[in-house]
Amino acid sequence: MRNHLHIVSLVSAASLSHLSAQAVLDPTVVTADAIVPLDEESEPAPPVTVSAEDLENTVASDLNDIFQKTPAVTVNGGRAQAQQIFVNGLESNLSNVSVDGATQGNLFHHTGNVFVEPELLKQVSVSPGAGNALQGLGALNGSVAFETKNAFDFLGEGKNFGGLSKGIYYSNGEGYKASQTLAARLGQDWGVLISGGYVDRDAYEDGNGDTVDLTDYTSQNALFKLSGRFDGGHSVDFGYEYIESETNAYDRLNISEDFLTGSGRPLGLLQRNELGRDTFTLNYGYRPETNDLVDLSVNTYYTTQSYSRETSGEEAEIDSFGFTVKNTSRWLNAHTTTYGVDFRRTESDVVSNRSGVTTEEELAYGFFVQNDWAVNELLTLSMGARYDSYDFEDVVGTSLDSSQFSPNASLALTPLEGLTLTAGYAQAYRGVGIREAFVPAARPADLDGEEAENYDFTIEYARNGFSASGTYFKQSIDNYLYPVGGSTSYGDIENEGYELAIGYRNGGFSTSLSVTDNSPEVKGYDYPDDIGMVVAGRRWMAEASYAHAGTGLTFGGNIEYREKVDEEAFGAFPAIAGKDSYTVVNAFLRWEVPQLEGLSLTANVDNLFGEQYQDHTIYTASGLASPGREFRLGGTYQF
Repeated sequence: MRNHLHIVSLVSAASLSHLSAQAVLDPTVVTADAIVPLDEESEPAPPVTVSAEDLENTVASDLNDIFQKTPAVTVNGGRAQAQQIFVNGLESNLSNVSVDGATQGNLFHHTGNVFVEPELLKQVSVSPGAGNALQGLGALNGSVAFETKNAFDFLGEGKNFGGLSKGIYYSNGEGYKASQTLAARLGQDWGVLISGGYVDRDAYEDGNGDTVDLTDYTSQNALFKLSGRFDGGHSVDFGYEYIESETNAYDRLNISEDFLTGSGRPLGLLQRNELGRDTFTLNYGYRPETNDLVDLSVNTYYTTQSYSRETSGEEAEIDSFGFTVKNTSRWLNAHTTTYGVDFRRTESDVVSNRSGVTTEEELAYGFFVQNDWAVNELLTLSMGARYDSYDFEDVVGTSLDSSQFSPNASLALTPLEGLTLTAGYAQAYRGVGIREAFVPAARPADLDGEEAENYDFTIEYARNGFSASGTYFKQSIDNYLYPVGGSTSYGDIENEGYELAIGYRNGGFSTSLSVTDNSPEVKGYDYPDDIGMVVAGRRWMAEASYAHAGTGLTFGGNIEYREKVDEEAFGAFPAIAGKDSYTVVNAFLRWEVPQLEGLSLTANVDNLFGEQYQDHTIYTASGLASPGREFRLGGTYQF
């Protein structure tokens, strides 16, 4: 990922997710002192919201755990199979979500759509809001990129065999998780990784100690990767990942039984539900040391997301094939140009009692270019554009074509050492296409695509271990197509918000405090709390941790306080659901045992004081209560 302008947060201690300050130019780092050329080893990494260390410390078991300390990213609570990601109050179906470059679609608004195994993740990168031209097709609200591990993450210099054995015990929803990863070097240039895991958990209890029925589940996963690293700058990775989760549920996995019966809506059948993903990826890279004009990367994928109901025989499947080819050329050590093409073919196949047997097909491609220029030690400019085109055939055979040009520009100033000021403007486009597989619909022949516009301004300061940051953003998505069927436009989304953070790091000690708020709504539509968005209220987060090198102990915790949201009544359902404030405290202890290299023991407690609450990011006040106090005990041996 060396071939584009990296969005770098200088407030690393605060784990900020709105990483919009484009203050670092590849292959140069812009500082207050000079423009410093970068070699291969010192080149900056892409924006990382969740690192491997974060995942190890939290012993993440689901999406909610993965983003536990990320202020602008929230995951609605309750059943693991129904968790949905929200970025600045907008659901991830408005973002370009990918796993190892494979784009993920939208199955059903009452289930989750992003299936990942935290144990296999190397890192997660989030870029909120329409941004530069490299975010990919349909990135109206930015991108969320999950990256899995490969063999060389376990094989150091001269090491031919390695692996990771791990086991976790869960107290709330009593159960366990076991996984095994093996990595081996094949000759001088190749490495292979094989990993598998299994989870079995009972129904969990909420903060009042009441069992939340039907939240028990099992899941299994596997990952295979064959990777090559060759002289001359060539690299290749072939991967296959399989994830499947099973649970008993009524028709709407994210809605409580009490809410449905109380509102007179049908429950549907109680039956076994299966959700999962199969993904094949092939990535190739070529970066010769002697030619600055060539830094080529090719990502190709085929992925299938599926949701099925065992008794009724209903099912939905999304199959996507796509590729991205891009190259970065470096000019005079201060200017880079990245250019390329995206392509994606997606087909949804559905068998349901509501719509019968249906198929939709979408073809999308885009051309893009992004220029990044370090003018001097004070000023960095970035300018780019995309041209995206969509060809879509809906359930009744209506063909719709849509396309648009989307520019972007940003400016970063470093007037003082450690201080960066960034202002950015960007557009993004998503043509008419598959919005939700399980509830398709015929589209009007004159339906237009969605257009996003984003302004943001960021101030960042970092020096001598202290960091501070503030971001303000204002975004709009014109002609918002309602995800259920996507048959009509519901108007224009408007969203405005901010994120502030301060942090301090000294040796093994780090601490931070952050606050974020946003207010999405659709002009002309009466329900700001609905599918695709939520009014969740202001969110405060504080964290602290300490790593003691001598003993191998790392311990810490974080606190989340979510302010209340007042209800706004409107007809049978509130326009904005009332949401009570809550405070959740999490703590962890990790011990890398000095006497046995590679062994680490972890103890985590989530919701330490057993707070009774419902996460605010469910789109009405109808979701399941979040888990109460949970202890997780784990052991990991890396060899």
